Amino acid sequence: MTDPIDPEDQRLRAMLREALDAEAAAMDPDAGLAQLHQRLRPLAWWRRLRWPTFPTLAPWAITALASLCVAQAWMLWQPHDPADQLQWRSLPGMEAQGTATLRARFAPGATVEQMNTALTQAGASIVAGPLADGSYLLDAADPPAALRSLQANGAIVATIELRHP
Repeated sequence: MTDPIDPEDQRLRAMLREALDAEAAAMDPDAGLAQLHQRLRPLAWWRRLRWPTFPTLAPWAITALASLCVAQAWMLWQPHDPADQLQWRSLPGMEAQGTATLRARFAPGATVEQMNTALTQAGASIVAGPLADGSYLLDAADPPAALRSLQANGAIVATIELRHP
């Protein structure tokens, strides 16, 4: 059973229809069509991202960050072998190259300037080094004279020996 429409409701409906018809008649049809096309056009990807999307990504981002932190902490705190520490070494095959006639190990307190002075006085130059044992391969025009000169500088050169290729 339907209720009869109240005359006041009928009057309000008629006013509403007249207002809508007047607004529709005042509108430019091209502008309305352009507005409709604008609303139907697909949004750009960055406009489709709305705030409710970001909170759904938050657990994934937090999990990835926590995993990264755990992996870095594990890498920092894993035990290190003292043999793996950084050491100065020559390149493989350096001993075979060049004409090294002497092998010398400089004193721990010797400065670079003192080493250069001792090598210049002995007429020797560094071919390779420092090697794994801390020694240097030297080349001299007169190896026995260079050996005597470097042995005289005991404060700078700890050990020296002739090297027979």
